[in-house]
Amino acid sequence: MIAKIFRMAALAAAMIAARNAIAGDVDVLYWMVNDQATVTSGGDTVSILDFSGGDSSLAARVRVTGGDITEDTFLDLYVGNGQVWDGEFGVDFEDIGAGYVGAGVPYGNQSPTGDYSAGTPEYAFTVELGNVAYDDTDGWSWTTVATSATMVYSDLGSYIHETFDMTPGVQAIWTPTEFTAVPEPTSGMLAILGMVLLALRRGRCEAEA
Repeated sequence: MIAKIFRMAALAAAMIAARNAIAGDVDVLYWMVNDQATVTSGGDTVSILDFSGGDSSLAARVRVTGGDITEDTFLDLYVGNGQVWDGEFGVDFEDIGAGYVGAGVPYGNQSPTGDYSAGTPEYAFTVELGNVAYDDTDGWSWTTVATSATMVYSDLGSYIHETFDMTPGVQAIWTPTEFTAVPEPTSGMLAILGMVLLALRRGRCEAEA
């Protein structure tokens, strides 16, 4: 509970002042993750409820790629009263242990997409599931644990609205139901990575000598 309070405070502090006033004609993507979703991991498919293990830190966000994007980019979250939250740390699952997934259920999250409606190549969107953690030294961090299939903007047309309709029909909300777990690095891969970094460091030191 305390961690959640801190998280909400951090999200509030991260509100984007420059986007406080949202025009009525801004495109908005409605999306959610509900308890019908499954996650495939190592050849096995499990319910998102079982996959989460009741971890209250589990959250969902929408990653944006394509166009002229060259760095990690995520859709923001409209929270009412013309305010928008930074979407990097997504939206929490509220009570996953009781079988209810709160990542936008039942009305859908509203994410402005005005900046990503037209691009070359076309912008694409992926829902990511991740664990959010807080550290006194490094602050908030996100670890991606599963991803949905990627959808391009033109294929999301029925989920994108020009106005903030507070009661869209269920069919008007993008609700991915199949996710693929992101494999953790194996000890062998970590060892190889460590050797590569060590070799680079040695090479840099020799070049400076």
